[in-house]
Amino acid sequence: MSIPADVIALPTPPPSASRRRLIRVGDFPVIPTAILVASALIAVFANQLAPHNPEIGSLTARFKPPVWQTGGSMKYLLGTDQLGRDVLSRLIFGARVSMVVGIMAVLVAGVLGTALGILSGYLGGWVDQVIMRVTDTWLALPALTFAIFLAAIVGPSMWNIVIILGVTY
Repeated sequence: MSIPADVIALPTPPPSASRRRLIRVGDFPVIPTAILVASALIAVFANQLAPHNPEIGSLTARFKPPVWQTGGSMKYLLGTDQLGRDVLSRLIFGARVSMVVGIMAVLVAGVLGTALGILSGYLGGWVDQVIMRVTDTWLALPALTFAIFLAAIVGPSMWNIVIILGVTY
């Protein structure tokens, strides 16, 4: 029994260099990366981008609506809060605090996790067992609830939040 010629699959040629580059870029998460880069640039250049001082308000400009609502103006694009502070400026400067807290919490968590992992792997035995049981107990707790509990105990501070998130996660 022979196989018909139209059923035999011909070998496909390897993709060209430009096609391989496109294939690689196609797997890259472009939109999330663009959002992160935009947030980082906004945080870095907050002083130049913010239209108003985020800490100083005007009692005559209290509760101004955003520009797309009736009574809104181009002076306050996202409106003002109860103290007359520009919401857009506060949002731009808030990106700076969020980036610092996020990056530092990841660094703290990475350093602690790596140090405990190296210690556990190098020493082994009962040290490994103790570290693993503490880790298992820690992972059994609801992390966000525990982080809120710790924040209530130590108080509101950016560096306290960094340490709490780093230790919790």
